[in-house]
Amino acid sequence: MSQGNVEIARRSFKAWQDDDYETWIGLQHADVEYLGAVARRLGQDVYRGHEGASELWRVWRSEVEGFWIESEEIRAAGDGRVVHLGHMGFRGSASGIKVESQLALVITLRDRKIVRSMDYMNHQDALHAVGLEE
Repeated sequence: MSQGNVEIARRSFKAWQDDDYETWIGLQHADVEYLGAVARRLGQDVYRGHEGASELWRVWRSEVEGFWIESEEIRAAGDGRVVHLGHMGFRGSASGIKVESQLALVITLRDRKIVRSMDYMNHQDALHAVGLEE
């Protein structure tokens, strides 16, 4: 099933990149949680359920400009988890500030759906979280 989980994560990423909301939301579990690295550090709420996932989708498409993601690697990490490593960038709509950084996600799947996605500030932190330090 681990390779199946990798494929689901790839499909979700492709749907996000292709601006295909229907496919993307269809791959999210009803109880999905999105935990952003910065939001966790600031003690902010997570995006929960399909309503929260829809808000996350809206925010990244309306609050920033030129958002892009370059995927480098998606691999199984055991226990229904997948690690997604890459880079991302965008420009703040209001500030005009350009941001580029590593993208590191640990995605947990249940019943062939994404039930949790946790962002990390860098690749090494995500790999450490799942015991795959390099």
